[in-house]
Amino acid sequence: SYVGFLLARMKPSALFIYDPDRVETANMSGQLYGRNDIGQAKVSALSRMISTYTDFGSVYAVSDRFNENSEASDIMICGFDNMEARKLFFNKWLEHVNQKPESERGNCLYIDGRLAAEEFQVLCIKGDDNFNINRYSNEFLFSDMDADETICSYKQTTFMANMIASFMVNLFVNFVANQCNPLIERDLPFYTTYNAETMYYKTEA
Repeated sequence: SYVGFLLARMKPSALFIYDPDRVETANMSGQLYGRNDIGQAKVSALSRMISTYTDFGSVYAVSDRFNENSEASDIMICGFDNMEARKLFFNKWLEHVNQKPESERGNCLYIDGRLAAEEFQVLCIKGDDNFNINRYSNEFLFSDMDADETICSYKQTTFMANMIASFMVNLFVNFVANQCNPLIERDLPFYTTYNAETMYYKTEA
């Protein structure tokens, strides 16, 4: 929800949001929803919020899961809470990228945000970065059984959700800025981690 809100304020050409869930009281601990949104489809509530606070109307709210029949695009941002959905989302993006001429693949971007209560990880890949495409596929798309188990109510904190969203949108901004041929190219680190307890921040190319 925070990513959608911040992206909308940048006025992209269009924003497609997929989520089959409805807003629950527990979501208010870490997602950008209010009491009046409870019971509403998350994508609809977010779309209304975006319209109110960003004056941006090109939001396509899809109250359904992203699946094999969903359409991929050049820029895809992943915020799923399970690995199976991540694999499908990434493979759809990669299939879309591979259908393009090699000279155009660098115009494609994939961002994956992974959030716990006091820690986040963000992975960022350009469509022409074959090394990190393979690294992501082989090292970071492990099974749900291998993923860390955390208590559901402790998965979300507002300040961390805000931080990861800001960082993910920062990557989007750097990607777009680099397409304008700046004098100094902006960084797009492949892997970023942050731990709130130690305030330790780390990036890897």
